[in-house]
Amino acid sequence: MVNFRFHIVSLTAVLLALGIGLVLGTTFLDEATIDGLESQLDGLERDLDAAEEQNRRQQERLDMFEREREQLAEQLGDRLYDGLLEGDPVLVVATRGVDERWVDEVLRMLGQADAQVVGVWWLTDRLVLDDDDEVGDLAAALELSTDDADRLRRNLAVQLADVLYGASEAPDAVAPPPADVPGQTAPAEPPLLARLRDAGFVEYELPEGAEGDVVRLPVSGLRVVVVDGPGASVSVGEVVLPVLEELTSDGPMPVVATQPSVRTGEDVDATEEPQLVQAIRGDDELADRITTVDNLDHTAGRVATLLATVDAVPGSPTVGRYGTGEGVDGLLPTPADEG
Repeated sequence: MVNFRFHIVSLTAVLLALGIGLVLGTTFLDEATIDGLESQLDGLERDLDAAEEQNRRQQERLDMFEREREQLAEQLGDRLYDGLLEGDPVLVVATRGVDERWVDEVLRMLGQADAQVVGVWWLTDRLVLDDDDEVGDLAAALELSTDDADRLRRNLAVQLADVLYGASEAPDAVAPPPADVPGQTAPAEPPLLARLRDAGFVEYELPEGAEGDVVRLPVSGLRVVVVDGPGASVSVGEVVLPVLEELTSDGPMPVVATQPSVRTGEDVDATEEPQLVQAIRGDDELADRITTVDNLDHTAGRVATLLATVDAVPGSPTVGRYGTGEGVDGLLPTPADEG
């Protein structure tokens, strides 16, 4: 990290050296003047060396702080998360282009909490639908005969929401199929997802050590963590937000949306589309139906994401807004006996 003082000292030294050269080349200087200029230049060089050393020490401190932060996050989970989601099925959803480290952090925390992570759905840039092949392939995957991109997106949202809704119902709300009627009795890959995957609209990532290459959803009891962030190849307004709107049309669902902190300041483009958490909080209905965390890049945000997932109980999820943004309920969810 190079500070402003470092730049000033460097620039002054360069200008002074140039000035000495010009003066020496155009006029006669007495020995005392030359000695004085050389002394000033030596002083500036010493200041520059001192600034570089200070900068090096500051960088070492920053590196040490980062290592300590990572160790704290890992050891905190090992000590405190154990068993919080034991056996509970959780699906992670993210869009390609989002930094994979945030998804990895979520997967690590879920593993520390003993969740049954069924896998990750990675939404790909084919969902932008900016060419005829993508439109045709999505129509085939949705089993529709239209080439209207907007209509396809609406149908995709409805069909994906139906898949998630069925898997996210409370276990005691799902009636077993009659004995003489075949039904899903074990985790399975939804046919819609199989077609979307074959067409390249969705990619699977399975937990480390998992067998096979298919993300299978449970019959019930699923919790969903949606991870967003800068660089997403498909804007949240095209796929993720419409799916969440459909999914929560009847009320809160066991869904947690999380993302790293949003940049602020003069360098932020005011016309840039809000990221997922801001988009949800900007919608009064969604804000009361989906839990959001706005600082996944901080230890507090990671803890909040895990605890919010614990609170996202299928059938009766607790909804909250956590992080450092405006209107949040706090850094962390309130314990159940204090809610």
